[in-house]
Amino acid sequence: MTDHNALIEKLGREIAPVRRIRPTGLRVLAWLAVALPCAVAASFLVPRGLTDWSQPGAKLAIIQVALAFLLGTLAIRSAFTLSIAGRRSVSWKALLPIALMWFGLSVINMQGHDVPLHLSQHDDDSARCFTFLMVVSTPMMLLMIASLRRSRSLHPVRSLAMAGVGIASLSASLLAFCHPVHLHVLDFVMHLAAVLAIVALTILVGKRWVALDR
Repeated sequence: MTDHNALIEKLGREIAPVRRIRPTGLRVLAWLAVALPCAVAASFLVPRGLTDWSQPGAKLAIIQVALAFLLGTLAIRSAFTLSIAGRRSVSWKALLPIALMWFGLSVINMQGHDVPLHLSQHDDDSARCFTFLMVVSTPMMLLMIASLRRSRSLHPVRSLAMAGVGIASLSASLLAFCHPVHLHVLDFVMHLAAVLAIVALTILVGKRWVALDR
């Protein structure tokens, strides 16, 4: 088209209004305000009891909850930041110490409280842990993908991987409120398996919706 004025007029008619993305901190708070209640509501779909916080070792479990929530919040913030071109997010190296502290406390919590793995009842309890984490993470995962879709991302896999880590961590913090204070080996293995599954699903489900070229 050689007529520049006609081209400008045509493009002007096709341009839709653009809503400015809110600051990252507000996006995180808004997401948490919606996602956590949805996750709690989803938890009622899974049979579970309540944690007895009077047991010995409860203080250690409370520290783990705080670490998981902190890690989840920082990872969600990083996922939102990664979706904006030119923004610097929290590096995974900065989150690694928190994850290692949570892992170390889990190992300490398992010592002296193991149960033989052939007990079918304990196998069922561990399977319920996995189911709980997957169920409560599902609404958070869908809400996160919908939120990231607004800004899209130049690095969708990195954004979604960080989001998956955040969702898995927040799910683990919710699990602590309906799980025995002390961990068993099979419980911990199933927790880690659920974390990997949540991260993988977040990437696989969200990639086509968050990528910038769609």
